[in-house]
Amino acid sequence: MDIGKTSQSRSIRRHLIDAVRSGRADIVAETCERFGITRQAVHRHLAHLTRERFLEAVGTTRGRTYRLGPNRWQQGNYELGAITEDRVYAGDFEYIVEGLPKNVRDIWHYGFTEMLNNAIDHSGGAVVRIVARRSDEWLALLIRDDGEGIFKRIARLMGLGDPREAILELSKGKLTTDPENHTGEGIFFTSRVFDLFRITSGDLAFSHTDASDRDFLVHVEGAMQGTTVGMYLSPNTERILASVFDEYTDADTLDFSKTVVPIRLALYEGEQLVSRSQAKRIMNRVERFRNVVLDFAGVDMVGRSFVDEIFRVFSQRHPEIVIAPINMNAQVQREVGRFSETDDRTTGNGAGLKRG
Repeated sequence: MDIGKTSQSRSIRRHLIDAVRSGRADIVAETCERFGITRQAVHRHLAHLTRERFLEAVGTTRGRTYRLGPNRWQQGNYELGAITEDRVYAGDFEYIVEGLPKNVRDIWHYGFTEMLNNAIDHSGGAVVRIVARRSDEWLALLIRDDGEGIFKRIARLMGLGDPREAILELSKGKLTTDPENHTGEGIFFTSRVFDLFRITSGDLAFSHTDASDRDFLVHVEGAMQGTTVGMYLSPNTERILASVFDEYTDADTLDFSKTVVPIRLALYEGEQLVSRSQAKRIMNRVERFRNVVLDFAGVDMVGRSFVDEIFRVFSQRHPEIVIAPINMNAQVQREVGRFSETDDRTTGNGAGLKRG
């Protein structure tokens, strides 16, 4: 899916797409005048857009008109201090998902507005660049600001010792540096409604994939200024936004009451999970939830002090919280099992450990 290889061709073809989208008359003559090119040149650009399925031709050669095709593409740079997420969405990006099922449009709208609002309210930057593409296989959305950088900002405002700790906190949810105006739910839920979600800032990246239902921390080459959020979704997904909310919401209180903590995010290079300080870092802020799933996937071993801090010390302090360890290997299961009253509670199936 290629809109053009040179900046001139991309500008012309972007103009043609916008003209078709707006329903303007005689787009060929208008484009000739604006760009100082011949009618034959405009028709070549139209032919390219038709081949690449950005446009569809309707009618005979003499009376031919055009309409939007199944492939969509939009991009733009916006001053963060002069925009609102709803107007940018409605004006420039809503058409990307026109004609798709409602559940897809709901997810696209939610992710777009939540992540753009984060850039507006929290990045401290001046400009945001947004790029969106649609094909038969994927919807792709990229939102990049030139601000401080999300991991660095969270670490600074929360007094964390390392930006990597910010990624662990983000994965839990209910994290916000502006609690009076934000709930801290946007990134958590956006990461779970898209097939692939990725935040890159500095030399770190946090990603969540629906295929494995796992969160990942990776190092990237170089140090990128600001924050880039990438979101990818199949236009054929059957996922429903409300169902994802329901999975983590208390049915009676409607509170965001469940979180999944990927323990592997606390594993820095060369480390093992053996200390109480590591356990405290993992359990930081989880008292805000009633159900806490601890995902041990990718963790080879844990130490007794680490396990004791979570499953005895923390549990005794917070008997109202149900802790469910999952995806444990034999060594981890054996250590955690010391604090369970029945064998079936440490099989890694997510059953909660009984308090007491």
